[in-house]
Amino acid sequence: MFKPALLKKPLVILSLILSLNVYADITELKVPNPRSEFDLSHDYHTQLLKMALEAAAKGRPIPQFVSQFDMEEGRATLELIKGQLLDVYWLGTDFGKEQQLRAIKIPTTRGLIGFRKFIIKQQNVEKFDQVNSLQDLMQYSACQGTSWPDTVILKAAGLEVASTPMLENLFRMLNAGRCDFFPRGFHDYQNEVVARKAIYPNLVSYKGLLLHYPFAVYFFTNKENQELANWIEEGLNILVHDGRFLSFMQSHPLTMDAFPLTEGENVRYISLSNPILPADTDYLNETYWFTPKDFGIGIEQ
Repeated sequence: MFKPALLKKPLVILSLILSLNVYADITELKVPNPRSEFDLSHDYHTQLLKMALEAAAKGRPIPQFVSQFDMEEGRATLELIKGQLLDVYWLGTDFGKEQQLRAIKIPTTRGLIGFRKFIIKQQNVEKFDQVNSLQDLMQYSACQGTSWPDTVILKAAGLEVASTPMLENLFRMLNAGRCDFFPRGFHDYQNEVVARKAIYPNLVSYKGLLLHYPFAVYFFTNKENQELANWIEEGLNILVHDGRFLSFMQSHPLTMDAFPLTEGENVRYISLSNPILPADTDYLNETYWFTPKDFGIGIEQ
């Protein structure tokens, strides 16, 4: 007599075998090359990605990272959509990317990248000492990457933006006076000046202003690569909840100098909205995000 119940266990075993076979195929992960010799972000994100994969491996072998191509953000997004030359990349999020790609919605620096400090020319320090509001800041032009979401955010706020696709060219533009300030993540603005001091001795880290808009870098995969995305997401959640995520931030050269986060009393705070951030982004969730109060700012303006 046919007994369907007897088939349940073999079907479950078959399903598990097929699932393991899918994971077994992930032997390598294609990521872009570092953007330049100074790109600490590449090391940070590949290390964090490896930690996440190890945390949720469940016996699966950790894929080897393969880095073969130079890509600015616009091309990297297109390659992820095609799913051929890239498997995973860390990108600033916006509506378009989240519609076309699979976003792992755990900010890779807890939203620290949305808290911006400026790199400026030494001779402009006194001018920026007089900036107290967005209206004051509108007198000056920002440097930003052509395909970066930040460019859209700053323009939407009424700021003039000069852009170029390549990161290192932005420092050249600033040094040449083609733009006046380069807003960088709270963890970037000092490291980047120190690293390039021999090339651009006239550039300085300006401490007097903190510009904020809710923003994050996420890991993204192709929409069809759900197995990889779920693996990364599970691993990041493990790292967040057991404390290793924050410990990593406090020890990696990219982010370690950002701590402690609290700003001095004389720092002026300018808040912008982010019109390209999806409405369901829970950027006040303190489990995953830093908020203005972490910087000694009392309210979200």
